[in-house]
Amino acid sequence: MDTAQRPFSGTWVLASLVAFIGAEILIGGLVGEWLLSRVVSINTSFLLQGLVNLLGFILGGFLIGVISPGRRIVEPAIAGFLTMLLTSLVAVFVPFRWMGYTGGGVLLAGVCAAALGAGGAYMGEKLMGNAGPLSSGRTYRKLR
Repeated sequence: MDTAQRPFSGTWVLASLVAFIGAEILIGGLVGEWLLSRVVSINTSFLLQGLVNLLGFILGGFLIGVISPGRRIVEPAIAGFLTMLLTSLVAVFVPFRWMGYTGGGVLLAGVCAAALGAGGAYMGEKLMGNAGPLSSGRTYRKLR
């Protein structure tokens, strides 16, 4: 397998963004309907919705890692950040002002989404044989 990092591709950023949204819709449609249609508290509902959101980034990144023709880790990370930014911008135009989006909160959510997207992509690339170990390959002697 080709293990070379490919040049940056805006197309794969867009594909990753679509994969994240698609994965969340898929997970939410399949699992969410089954779980959230039950009688649960609003807190449990928010927790499950948050988990579906997080799983969407991992699954979408994994999908990109599997289908990309070379190693793509940076593109899903950027797309994860952009997806959270887009979500936050859309929230400005809906009547849910009580959520209290702040610059720091948006930045933290974007960093988390980027890490989950990159982690999912790494797992997909690892499955396809395109990604090496996370370490630098150096071995260290144990201290006695």
